[in-house]
Amino acid sequence: MITDEETRRIAEGFLSVSPWLGDVEWGRTVIGPNAEYLKGWGPDFPEDVELREGQRWSWTVSFTDPVGEGKGLSHTMVLDGLTRIVYGDHSGPDGWQYLVIRQWFTEPSDARQALSLSTTHQSLICQQALYGRAVFPTPDDESMFGKKMDFFEEQRPDTQHAATEPLGE
Repeated sequence: MITDEETRRIAEGFLSVSPWLGDVEWGRTVIGPNAEYLKGWGPDFPEDVELREGQRWSWTVSFTDPVGEGKGLSHTMVLDGLTRIVYGDHSGPDGWQYLVIRQWFTEPSDARQALSLSTTHQSLICQQALYGRAVFPTPDDESMFGKKMDFFEEQRPDTQHAATEPLGE
């Protein structure tokens, strides 16, 4: 079982490498069977709510995306993103990045809790939860061979391989 603490660490990693996300606010929610009925008429769960069998307190986080739209994550949403990665078909060019997440998921619970996913992998899980795919890179995104592939590297002025002659001469 993936714990609340593990999914919260994943969300924290995602938010830590996403400087374009703003207005981060952490909160609490109840999860489990029929939890939505405990909410009542307001947006939040009352502090004195009496939990039923199979229900427990968990975390939520809300934030705004780069266009100012409100988004949020919770334990169950992160689990959904993780499930899409572990059981999905990722035969595309970025599918190799999911191998680390799949291995982490299959580790025994005690061993898995001692292992740390990189912020890149945490971001991939949360992006799957929010958008169903990876929509933006993380600052420490790297390719399989150690650095991000750049087909135009030789044309960039800040590299040692940059052309010394202007194009067309």
